[in-house]
Amino acid sequence: MSDLSIVIASYETAPELRACLRSIERSLAQGLDLDLDVIVVDNGSRDESVACALESALAPRVVASRRNRGFAAAMNVGLRLCRGRHVLLLNSDVEVDRALLEGAVARLDAEEGVGVLGPALVHSDGRAQRSVHAMPGLATELFSDRAVRWVSERLVAPSDRPEVGAARDVEAIRGAVFFLRAGCVEEVGLLDEGFFFFLEETDYCGRVREAGLRVVYCPSLVARHALGASSKRRAPLATRIEYHRSLYRFLSRWRGPSIARFVCALRAVRGILGLVLLSLPAVFSPRARARLAQRYGLLLWHLRGCPSEPTLADALARVPLGGMGDG
Repeated sequence: MSDLSIVIASYETAPELRACLRSIERSLAQGLDLDLDVIVVDNGSRDESVACALESALAPRVVASRRNRGFAAAMNVGLRLCRGRHVLLLNSDVEVDRALLEGAVARLDAEEGVGVLGPALVHSDGRAQRSVHAMPGLATELFSDRAVRWVSERLVAPSDRPEVGAARDVEAIRGAVFFLRAGCVEEVGLLDEGFFFFLEETDYCGRVREAGLRVVYCPSLVARHALGASSKRRAPLATRIEYHRSLYRFLSRWRGPSIARFVCALRAVRGILGLVLLSLPAVFSPRARARLAQRYGLLLWHLRGCPSEPTLADALARVPLGGMGDG
């Protein structure tokens, strides 16, 4: 059994995947004292992603799917193949280092009650990214996620609050770098493949906490997340729709169907208001016109009853490699 299985999901991000694999290679060259099991699951890429994985000095196990079944489905393929005591689910646009890998494994070894562990995410230039978020619900719909988390932290007794920079329990971490104990998978199960691309990690964090295990954010551990080839840039409207599709699925499960319907109606009303507010700026600004077109498309999707088709996979498949989508 290896110390850590690293599962990397890839979809038409060959340069980012190459950088990701090389960051793991550098960690080993710098003396990383872990036995790694690396698995790359490609979701039907049309670029050189599979070739990049096969050429890596890590000699990863590569699974090449024929079509894009989504992030959760790809990760589940890898999870079924894992041989490690612990697992890292990793986006292809992330670079890791020795300190992150060793630190995460050491904490998982030391604290048996931790099911999921997440580091601080930063951009390539070192700027901080959002690494933690609250479980979506009415509170996050009516107020910002940051405000909800701030209030939640204030409700904790001062004596129980962690020191600044210390690891702390959270509701959910962002799924770009997602460490979990292999035993957690046996207890909680695989990711819900009903989530194509968004909120699958948030749903999983909820299930982990529901099982009595902890979700821990460790800001002393850091990973670089490039965000260089996101679906939002390639197919912006389809990505917005896919997020909402995942959001309503999440809310229906965790908050109830009535809350999901209320939020759906609320977002449709906001969409109408957004169209009104953007109408004048769109006359003068190409960027505002693009935003207006996206909001209009999203509103039409709501008015059609939030259909399940077409999917984000369909939209991405229509985008030429290196091209921009339905902006």
